[in-house]
Amino acid sequence: MTQPKLVSRCGIYCDACYVYRAFKDGGEFLDSVSKELGVPKSQIRCGGCLGPEEELWQNCRKCRVRACLKEKGFDFCYECPEFEKGCDGYESLFSSCLQRGEDTKEALKHFRIGKTEEWLKEQDKKWRCTKCKGKLSWYEKTCHHCGGSISPTK
Repeated sequence: MTQPKLVSRCGIYCDACYVYRAFKDGGEFLDSVSKELGVPKSQIRCGGCLGPEEELWQNCRKCRVRACLKEKGFDFCYECPEFEKGCDGYESLFSSCLQRGEDTKEALKHFRIGKTEEWLKEQDKKWRCTKCKGKLSWYEKTCHHCGGSISPTK
């Protein structure tokens, strides 16, 4: 079974997050993410959205979606009646994720019908280098494992 903590509450695939990947993969990729974000390498860490609060990346701890769901008593956006009506906060997140190749609404549909494991397997395959099969993050133009070019369809 794949790691369920890589499922986010809003439908993002945590395993393709550049902070999560830098934390897990280390090396030059960690160096470059640390430099890009302007934070020490020791602060680049995350255990995934459903992991313990203390393991979350600093921006994820401040996530508006997490706060909204906690306030309303839901675990996932699809549980909220406002989600189907077009929640303003979610729509902006959805649009930005779609631009980088993630359809968070499609993910939430999978979660709702109990197909989370299937979705995780699809995402694991999607976010891998076709050359070396290393795991990729959202914004990479070249694989941080082998240097291979990444398809713009990611």
